[in-house]
Amino acid sequence: MTAQLTATTAPGRALVELAERVGSEIAAAVPAHDRDATFPFESFAAVKETGFLTAPIPERLGGLGVASVHDLAVASSRLARSDASLAIGVNMHFAYLVNVVRRWRAATAGGQDRRAAALAASLRQIAADGVVLAAAISEPAQDLTRPRTTARRTEDGWRISGRKIFCTMSPAADVLYAGVRLEGPDGDERYGYALVPREAPGVVLENDWDALGMRASGSQSIAFEDVLVSADAVSGGFRIGDEIGYVERNLDAGLFHAAASLGIAESAHLLAADRLGRAGEPDARSYVLVAENVVELAACRGSIAGAARLLDEHFDAQRPSSNGHGGEALLALFAEVQSAKAFVCDTAVGIVDRALALSGGAGYVNGSPLARAYRDVRAGAFMHPLGANRAYEFLGRLALGHETRLH
Repeated sequence: MTAQLTATTAPGRALVELAERVGSEIAAAVPAHDRDATFPFESFAAVKETGFLTAPIPERLGGLGVASVHDLAVASSRLARSDASLAIGVNMHFAYLVNVVRRWRAATAGGQDRRAAALAASLRQIAADGVVLAAAISEPAQDLTRPRTTARRTEDGWRISGRKIFCTMSPAADVLYAGVRLEGPDGDERYGYALVPREAPGVVLENDWDALGMRASGSQSIAFEDVLVSADAVSGGFRIGDEIGYVERNLDAGLFHAAASLGIAESAHLLAADRLGRAGEPDARSYVLVAENVVELAACRGSIAGAARLLDEHFDAQRPSSNGHGGEALLALFAEVQSAKAFVCDTAVGIVDRALALSGGAGYVNGSPLARAYRDVRAGAFMHPLGANRAYEFLGRLALGHETRLH
């Protein structure tokens, strides 16, 4: 490969090297898990053992200290080259940690000592105990800012009730972070987050994941049947329906999924180009397909790098407090990230399609890595926070000055 995204910090470069090394170790197990739609527990354990899952946590709190979203995304793309199903689960774990680290930094810089200490303790425990978090956010026919899953306050804590879908990496998770609707201190309805132990009574893992692609991701549905969690396991985030509150907490999420799509496309292109290079002089059409892939891969890398740079600049500038940062600026930044996600996920599909065409019949055979890439890369269009349909409506309305909506 003549060019690729590279990390910009020393911790980031170490993480990318780690992703490449562990990716090469787990690659051989991918075809069987894809065929059988089974979760790769051994591969997951190999990744976890390296400390990779602690990457966003500061070194002083026991993590690898990768503060740059850009560098996390680069590492994600490398892991996805080997195992995209596992990479998207790691991405969702990272998205949660990045948000917690951001809030710890803001509390520390703002002199909120109690809050900073509580967040630091949580991060330190995650790193020390190897806690794995999986997202339980998506719901059928979802209104993004109004979850149906509820958290009801009781004398013993909270009771969580509802059903979630696409809970990626949940078979290996210790804790599920779930979007919930709850009553705030002023009686208003709020969008909050519940940390639910996966093995808590009433958590039902439905084992129903059998999809076209990302078959080893363990993205099963989960039901919460009046699950009791502790009083400190639920926190209220923002008022129900508050678009800016939702955007602020999901600024970086789409970028990780774009990085996974890039990794799939890069891997597919490398496979096809390598096979073509060993086959003698290509025909004219093959040269065109290869060149188109080179151009579009460069555009994808540039799109991810640009959005990641804006995120890193924003997070650095907003460490003391994000309260004074205007909603319009947050929407604009969110739009940049979602534009990158939409572009990369759409473009990656075309890159993989060309790679399959370049392979001839070999790539079409079930079990071929190109056949797997053809299926896996199409999942990007449906991924959190804005699937393609929502993304294009949101971006179009914002560009025309119309009222945006995430319903």
